[in-house]
Amino acid sequence: MNIIKKLLLIITLPILVSGPLKAADQGQIKIGIEGGFSPVDLEAEKTAQEIANAAGSTVTVEYDTGFFVGRIFAEYGLSQNVDIEVGIFGTSDASATYKLSGASASESYNADGIDMSINFKNEDGYFGKVGMHSSTINGNASVTIGGTRYIVTASRDGAGPVLGAGWQDDEVRYSITHYSDVGDTTDMTVFSVGLLF
Repeated sequence: MNIIKKLLLIITLPILVSGPLKAADQGQIKIGIEGGFSPVDLEAEKTAQEIANAAGSTVTVEYDTGFFVGRIFAEYGLSQNVDIEVGIFGTSDASATYKLSGASASESYNADGIDMSINFKNEDGYFGKVGMHSSTINGNASVTIGGTRYIVTASRDGAGPVLGAGWQDDEVRYSITHYSDVGDTTDMTVFSVGLLF
C-alpha cells in the first residue's frame, strides 16, 4: 500500500467509525502535549564488528539506546467514551560513533510524522487507541579518514498502524504507544506523560 492510500485511510477511517457516534453526543476539543522516551536499537555493536572485520583493526563504539519523543495533539470527543485524536511528533537524535586507528565514523537518526487514532475510554480513566501514522526517518552519516570528512544524508518515508493504551487522571495522561514501520524502517514504542488543555 503506497503512502497516498495510507494517508487516505488515516483521514477516512475515523469519519467512517464516528458517523453513528457523532449524533449521540457532541464533545469538546482539547489540545495536549506529550513528552516521552522510546528505546531504539541502532545495531551499533554489529556495525562495529563489521567495520573491524573489514579494516582488520580494533573498533571502539559509543551509542545511544533510545531517543526522546515530543508530540502535540488535538482530540475531539465523539461521545462520552470515544475520541478522535490527531498528533504531530518528532524525536531527538539517536547516534553511534565508531573509532579505529586513523579513522572514525558516526551515524545519527531521528524521526517525525503525523498520526491519527480513535481512542476508547472507560469511566476509570483507562483508554486504548488504534490508528495510523505517516512518518519519516532522517539519517546522517560521516566518515573521517586522514583528516578528511565525508558526509551522507538520507531520509525514508513510511506509514503503519498505531496501537496504544494508558490512563488519564483529569488532565494528565500516562501512556504507551507503539508505532509500526516508522519511516518504513523500524518500530517505535513510546512511554510518555502528557498534559491536556
